[in-house]
Amino acid sequence: MEYRYTAKTKEGKQINRVMVAESPSDVIGHLKTKGLLPMKVRKVKPSNGKFKKKFSLIGGRVKTKELAIITRQLGVTLTAGLLLTEALEAVSEDLENVYFRRILCKIKLDVQCGTELSVALGKYPKIFSPTYRAIVKVGEATGRLYQTLTNLAKYLEDAERLKEKVKAAVRYPAFVMGFAGVVMIILVFFLIPQFAGMYEDFGAKLPWLTTVVIGISQFSVKNVRWVIIGAVVLWMICAYCTRFYKFRYKIDQLKIKIPIIGKHIIHKALISSYCRTLGFLLSAGVNLKTALDITAQVVNHLVMAESVTQINTRVIAGGSISEEMRKQKIFPGLASKMTAVGERTGRLSDMLERTSQYYEDELEITLQNLTTMLEPVLIIFVGVNVLVVVLALYLPIFHLSTAIR
Repeated sequence: MEYRYTAKTKEGKQINRVMVAESPSDVIGHLKTKGLLPMKVRKVKPSNGKFKKKFSLIGGRVKTKELAIITRQLGVTLTAGLLLTEALEAVSEDLENVYFRRILCKIKLDVQCGTELSVALGKYPKIFSPTYRAIVKVGEATGRLYQTLTNLAKYLEDAERLKEKVKAAVRYPAFVMGFAGVVMIILVFFLIPQFAGMYEDFGAKLPWLTTVVIGISQFSVKNVRWVIIGAVVLWMICAYCTRFYKFRYKIDQLKIKIPIIGKHIIHKALISSYCRTLGFLLSAGVNLKTALDITAQVVNHLVMAESVTQINTRVIAGGSISEEMRKQKIFPGLASKMTAVGERTGRLSDMLERTSQYYEDELEITLQNLTTMLEPVLIIFVGVNVLVVVLALYLPIFHLSTAIR
């Protein structure tokens, strides 16, 4: 149950927080052990209405960055000698994300009741992925949970850093294209119609460029509602089709076939994610079958997931990972060669992590080059579009001034 309490510190500062506990006396006992003076403790009433329930779910989200920070803090506190329940309590106390803090408090209560941490985490699959829970389970089995959590935090930080690199590279082009779209909407729906009306009053013959631009503007204005309706219908059809595995599989196939973006960005990011996840799981002590099962879920790409599943099936039957990777078109030759070296030397996890780092570095270079190349291209693209519209609008004025002379 949740209790909202008011307490005072030794310095007289008042604290108002929410805590998960079994009874008010547990809350009071906890506050006293922390050197706080309990002033008021009351039970938080659960919301009954549907609206309140939905509203309470707003903000109920945990970012990967937050999860990585908490995981590292747990590893540090356990290394310092704290019990698991004490560590969970310590890291949740000053957590700004109220939703995440309540989850951690509930996990602490489960652990106090004798539940294993990995099992308690399993109640919240949207926050703690299969990879996360599998690694924690291995740490519990080996008795080195503190070290496992520290390594897990590094894995989460590396994965988040890769995502941020891709987002940062996409952010600028997306902003420029969005800005260009806004400018074109203003020109097509507001500026060009003004000039079109003025030229219509003159009754003069317009240059072909002006005629084309005004025609596009008039068509857009007349059919804008149908364009919006068509876009909404298309979006609804696509949203419905995403329920079907074959449709999502085809979309994932197309993603890695997109020129430049698919082959050099999405593909490299997938290979890096696969190698990092599999290498990390193996280094943590997860058996090969389970590691491949989890990796297939983590990559978030159906083509890659299907390839990993096929590799898993054939490895169980006696094949080697590197040999089976060579048979899958999605894996480049270098990845399978590095895996083969790891198998021969008995350092598979180490070689997979190095391969992941190699593709991450390659991806970073590709993103830098692409961003550098796209900047002038996008500026020229926007400039040319605006220039065409401006020329189309002012050419008749130049013709009129010449005719008057």
